[in-house]
Amino acid sequence: MIFSMPTLLKRTLLFLALMLTGVALYAFLYGISADKYDETAVPYFEKHLPAITSWKYSKLKPLLTPQAQTEFETVKGRATFLLFTQLGKFQSSGKPQFGAKGVEFSEGLGDVDIVSYTVPVVFDTGPAVIKANLVINGDSYIIQHIGVSSEIFAQKTD
Repeated sequence: MIFSMPTLLKRTLLFLALMLTGVALYAFLYGISADKYDETAVPYFEKHLPAITSWKYSKLKPLLTPQAQTEFETVKGRATFLLFTQLGKFQSSGKPQFGAKGVEFSEGLGDVDIVSYTVPVVFDTGPAVIKANLVINGDSYIIQHIGVSSEIFAQKTD
């Protein structure tokens, strides 16, 4: 006796097979993207994290896009940067983790290719995470956006 599957079951199994293939392909391509940018972004962070986390704008400024410089030089930008100083002295970092690649508009540069990374870091006050959007600039990067998440900021708002 030969078992015959109903049409609905065949379609469902075909749909599931296609979905699994799509997810596997996406994961494979995501891994290729991450590896491609990790080759240059990880050394970039290793080199520049001490300047970024020195909380001295004069050291950070050359690493920023013109748009990011303008944003940091506003009253709100200066206040945010001053808030970062509450984290204290940079102690160590973990491996930067690739987030995504995209295209973004940047004042003074136009449409630029962006890669985003998160970097686990430790300061005098404890652990934090730096999230940065980097403009691909040849074999290097310039910072379009940078943010810091830390429990110390949550404690300040309680």
